[in-house]
Amino acid sequence: MNPLYRILILAVVSFVALLSGCGTTSSSNTFSDPEQSGAAFNSFLVIGVAGDYDSRAQFERMVVSGLRAEGVTASPYHVVIGGNKPLTREDVLGAIRKYGFDAVVVTRVLDTESDLEVRSTVTGTKITRKDEGLGKLFRYDYEEFDEPLSLTIDMQVTFGTELYSAETQSLVWSSESKGPKADNVGELIDETAESVVRQLRRAGKIAR
Repeated sequence: MNPLYRILILAVVSFVALLSGCGTTSSSNTFSDPEQSGAAFNSFLVIGVAGDYDSRAQFERMVVSGLRAEGVTASPYHVVIGGNKPLTREDVLGAIRKYGFDAVVVTRVLDTESDLEVRSTVTGTKITRKDEGLGKLFRYDYEEFDEPLSLTIDMQVTFGTELYSAETQSLVWSSESKGPKADNVGELIDETAESVVRQLRRAGKIAR
């Protein structure tokens, strides 16, 4: 395979790994505090944990949109704090005091999987010889650079979601889930965000 194609593939796979997510999400492990089994919340601070800021911001916005559609208020951490800043306990507590959130929902990526398929019409290196001698690399026309390349990646993430009560600062509910496969990063983020809201609704943690 052409070295440039290898670099392209590695770059795409590395970007997928930063999600440091159309189908059904499977929950493999769920915790619910029995002392707060009936707790439901009206105002959420939404936090996404990922190495890539743009992906984290998109995820937080999508979860916020889903929660607002359920009839409660919610705000993304990156907006409340003001940009790409580290997650700190002091900032979370300050946001709760300032905006009156009664719950904090945190989602982080636990694992990523990707299936990569590369298709090309190239069956071998096609060259047009210009002459002989030293520096042959620069004396050939490498026609394969112009050949079409089809790159398909099916991605899947395992993610964990934790819901905390702002009043008690304790864990109320958590879930570890594996999302459906998607073939682009944006779809992966949106599907994961939708599944987080869906799980919170099914668990009865969104006030009605």
